[in-house]
Amino acid sequence: MRKKTIENFREYTSRWREQVARVKPPMKESEMIDVFLQAQEPNYFHYLLFVVGKTFAKVIKIGEMMENGIKSRKIVSQAALKATTQVIKNGSKNLGGKKMKKDVANVVSGTQKYPRGPVYKYAPP
Repeated sequence: MRKKTIENFREYTSRWREQVARVKPPMKESEMIDVFLQAQEPNYFHYLLFVVGKTFAKVIKIGEMMENGIKSRKIVSQAALKATTQVIKNGSKNLGGKKMKKDVANVVSGTQKYPRGPVYKYAPP
């Protein structure tokens, strides 16, 4: 079960826990947390690894804090990190110093509106 884009972390965990409650025989809390972690997207999985051994309520609280951190950009999302890495990787193909056609900017020349003041040179004593 995946988190819907329109729901927050608490809503998702509530929906997930309802599904787990239907499982027969009932799962132990530690087993439930393990299965929950395996179902997470990379954004959450990476940051939730350290919750193993904690209660499910703690997992929810930490997940909400993490979600708020990603939204406020205090925590880097794995998707954004992957996209940035890909851009850097694609840009590094041009290390020879040659400019690619898409990298060349148009140069615009114009006249200066204000006269340039005198240039003073400092000579050390």
